[in-house]
Amino acid sequence: MAYATVAFWPWRSGATWAARSILVHPGDVAQAAARAADEMRKGAAWAQPDLAHDSLCLLEMRLRDLTTMGVPLNGQAVATRSNVIVRSPTLLESTSVFAPAGGLRGPAYVADGEQVLRRVRDYTHIGDKNAGLEGHIAAVGDPTKTPFAIFGLPAATKLEPLLRCLKFSRFVAKSLDALIVDVTRTGRSELPDDWEGRFIAVLQALEHVPGRRPPVVVLSDDAFALRKAVRALRTVNAGLRPLRRAPLEVGAYLQEPGLFGLASVFPVDVAPIAFEADIKDAALATVRNDLLALGRNFRNAGQAVAADAVSRALAFVRRSASLPVGVREAREIADIIHDGDDEVDLSVRALFRPNMALGPLAAAADLVPEFGDEARRLIREIKTRVTAWDEETPISAKLASILKDNAWNSITTTLIIPDRRTADIYLSSDRALGVRCQILDVRGLTERLTSALPTRIVVVGTTPDVIRALLPAPVAPQRVLLLGDAAGIALLLAEIAPIGRIPGFAAIAERACAMSAALQHGGANERLDLAEAEFRVAAAIPEGEIDFTRSGEAYKGEILHFTTTRGHRLAYRPTSNVLEYSPGETRPFERTHARDIKQGDRILVLDASVREPIRRAIAGSRENLKQLGLYHSRIAAIRAVVVGTSDQEKARHVLAAMNTFDPAIGSHELQNVVRWLTADKASGEADGSRQPRAARDWPRFRTFMQAVGVDTHSADMYWRAAIVPARSYRVHEGYLFNQRVVQFILDPEGASVGAAAWKAMPGLWQLVLDALDEVAEISVTTGGGENVHG
Repeated sequence: MAYATVAFWPWRSGATWAARSILVHPGDVAQAAARAADEMRKGAAWAQPDLAHDSLCLLEMRLRDLTTMGVPLNGQAVATRSNVIVRSPTLLESTSVFAPAGGLRGPAYVADGEQVLRRVRDYTHIGDKNAGLEGHIAAVGDPTKTPFAIFGLPAATKLEPLLRCLKFSRFVAKSLDALIVDVTRTGRSELPDDWEGRFIAVLQALEHVPGRRPPVVVLSDDAFALRKAVRALRTVNAGLRPLRRAPLEVGAYLQEPGLFGLASVFPVDVAPIAFEADIKDAALATVRNDLLALGRNFRNAGQAVAADAVSRALAFVRRSASLPVGVREAREIADIIHDGDDEVDLSVRALFRPNMALGPLAAAADLVPEFGDEARRLIREIKTRVTAWDEETPISAKLASILKDNAWNSITTTLIIPDRRTADIYLSSDRALGVRCQILDVRGLTERLTSALPTRIVVVGTTPDVIRALLPAPVAPQRVLLLGDAAGIALLLAEIAPIGRIPGFAAIAERACAMSAALQHGGANERLDLAEAEFRVAAAIPEGEIDFTRSGEAYKGEILHFTTTRGHRLAYRPTSNVLEYSPGETRPFERTHARDIKQGDRILVLDASVREPIRRAIAGSRENLKQLGLYHSRIAAIRAVVVGTSDQEKARHVLAAMNTFDPAIGSHELQNVVRWLTADKASGEADGSRQPRAARDWPRFRTFMQAVGVDTHSADMYWRAAIVPARSYRVHEGYLFNQRVVQFILDPEGASVGAAAWKAMPGLWQLVLDALDEVAEISVTTGGGENVHG
C-alpha cells in the first residue's frame, strides 16, 4: 500500500497502550524506506504529491543509526529515561495516531509532530543541527499529509460529533480505507452497557461520508459481544440500498484471551465425544424472568449500580443451585476454612449467605424506590428457595445419586468443579470421603486430558472455561456428563453458538453441536438462558474503593484517593508503591510512590479481576511450593515410622493417639486421617500448585501434629508457611499485599516468587496489561478525618 487511512472505534485513552509495548526492527524499517525512496526517484506511479512520502522515508532511513549506536548522538540525554538504552522504536512511535480533538471548534484532528519516533530521535542523526529534518518531522505528524495514519472516533450517541470527525479533510480527499471496531473486553472497558446503540450510530454516520463506504472490521473476544456486533451490522445493513451481504465471520480458538494469545492447534482427526446433560430445577425460570425484568427497569432508569446488584443476585441463585453440597454444609465449611477478616475470606463466606450476597439488591431497593417493592419481593423469594437447599441443592442430590453407581464413582472418572473455592469446600466435606474419582477444579482439566485420560468426566456447574478445555482436547473421554441448573447453562449455549458456523472452528464443530444437542435435550432454555447471560456479562460496575492503606490497625495518616477514567477508586498511603506504566524499553512498569503520581499518569489498578489471579500465582510461587514440599516430605517421613502395614492401619494408630489429646475426635475421622497421612501423594495441578491435604482448621491440624510427634511451634510454621498459602493466599493487610504484588510484577525471577508462577499462568500478563488505567482525579484525606485538599 502506498498510503492508508484507518479509523478506530471506540477511541479511549488506553487504546495505544499495547502498541507502546511492541517493538519494531529498525533495520527492516530502514531497508523498506530505502526501497520506497529509490522507487520514488524512478517516478513511481503510487506516490501521492500531497502526501509526505519523502519525509517518511528520510526519517525511517535514519533508523539505521539505531542498529549500531546506543548512546545519544546529539549530546542530549533522554529526558527522565537516561538509564534506558533505546535500540528499537515502538509500534506506536513509528505509527502516526491522532485522537479526536475536544470541543466543537477547530479541526477534528490536530498535528502532533512530537509523537514521530519520539523515544529514538536522540539516538539517531535526526536531531543534528545540520540534518534539516524538522520540517519532515512536522509533515509526518500532520494528519493531512502523513502517508499512513490511524484516526480515533469517539464513542458518541449522536451523529454530530461523529460526522465532525468523518468529514475531516483527510477522509474527504483520500477516503477511509477501513473502520476497525474493538469490542473486546478491553475495548469495551470505557463503554456503557448499551454500547450496541453507539456502534449503530457509527455505522449510520459512515453513510454520510463522501466517497466509498469503508469496510468495517470488528474484533471480539466473547460470544456476547460478537452477537451484539453482528446484530447491529445486520440492523444497519437492512436499511441500505443496495443491500449489503451478511457480515463475514472468521475466528480463531485461542488458548488465552487477547490478540497475541496462541491459537489452539487442532488434531487432524478429532474424535467425537458422547455428551450427556442434566439441567435441574426448571422452576427457577420464573425467578430469573422477574430478575431480568427488574434489571432492565433499573438500566432504563439509568441506575447502573442497581442493575449490577441484579446481576449479582442472578449469580447468587446460579451458584447456590449448583453447589455439590447443601448450602448449610457449604456455609459451615467456608466458616472454618476462611475464618479470617480479610477481603478474601469475607467474600468467600458471603458466597453462601443470602443476607450478604443479596445486600446490594436490598440497597438498590432503597436507591430506586419505584422498583423497591419488586426488589424486596424477589429477595424474599430467593431466600426462601435457598433455605430449601440447606440440606440438598438440585445439583448435590443428582451428584450423590450418580456417585452411587460404581461405573461413575471410579478412579478412571474425573469430577470437575469449575470454581476453586467450591472445589475446596467439596474436598473438605464428608461427602468427598467415599468418592474415588479424581476431583479437580478447571485449572487441572487440560493437563488431565493430556497426561492421564479419564474414561468418564462429570462436570458440576459447567462454565465456558470447561468448554474451552473439552472441545479442543486431542483425545476424547468415552462419556462426559454436564450437570447444571436452570440458572447456569446460559454461558455455555452462547459460547458454543458461533463454533458451529465459523469456519475457523470447523475441526471441533461436531463436538460443539453434540454438546449443544445434549444441553437442549437435558432441559436448557435457550431463549431465557441467552437473555440472562447477555445481562450478566455486561460491563460490571467497578468495585468500591480499593483500600491499600491497612496494616494491622486502621491507618490514621494521610490517604491519597485516585479516581481513574474507568471509574476505579483507589486509596494509598503517600509512601505506597504504585506501578506506573513506563515508556522505556527494558520494562513496562516503574515503581513510583503514590505521592508522585499525577493526573493523567497511567497506573496498574489491582481490581478484583487481577487480584485473584495474582493471589493464585503467588500461592503457586516457588517459595510457597518449596514450603509445601517441606511439609509433604515431613509427612512422608512420619508415615514411614508409624506403626502399621497399610495406610489404613497407620491412620488408626494416629487416630487413637489424637483421641488422647482430644477425646471428642471419633472414629468417623479415620478417612480424614488417611488423607492427612498421605498428603505427600497429592497430585500436582496445571499451575504447579498442589493440594496440602491437611486438616481443614488449625485445632484439628495441631492435634494431628501432636499425635505424630511434631511440636506446636513446628506445626504452626507448617500451617502458616505451607498449608494456608496453598489453599488461598490470604491478605490481611492491604498495604503489605500491595507492596508484595508490586515486587512480584517487577521481579518475576525473584527468589520469593519465581518465574514458574508466570509460566503456569500464561494469561496473567495479559490481565495485568488490561488492568492499566489513567488517573483522572486525585484527592487527599486523613484516616478517619475530613478531606484535607483535592
